[in-house]
Amino acid sequence: MTPNTPQPPTRSIADLLFLPEVERSLLNWLLRQRSATLSELVAYLSQTPEAAELLLEGLMAEGFIKLSEKNGELSYQPRLITRVGRQVPSKIWDALEN
Repeated sequence: MTPNTPQPPTRSIADLLFLPEVERSLLNWLLRQRSATLSELVAYLSQTPEAAELLLEGLMAEGFIKLSEKNGELSYQPRLITRVGRQVPSKIWDALEN
C-alpha cells in the first residue's frame, strides 16, 4: 500500500454474516485453510482465474482478506480480527477472595 492508499476497514467474523453466499462460503473455507494460492482458490470456487481474481480483489478492498508472499509464492489469507475477552479488574478478584 502506498501512503495515499486508504486502509481497508477492519473486519470481524460477525461481518461475514452480511456477505453474499459465495463470498461467505469462500471466507469460511479460507479461514479453515489459513492461506491459499490463486490456483487453490480457483479450484475451490470452480471459476476461471479471472473471475476468482475479481472476487478476491473485492474482498481485499473490503478488508476481508490480504495478499502475502512467502518463498516467492503469493497467497491469500483471511484478515479478520478476533474479539478480545474482557479482563476482570483485580479489585473484583480481591473482593471475592475476602
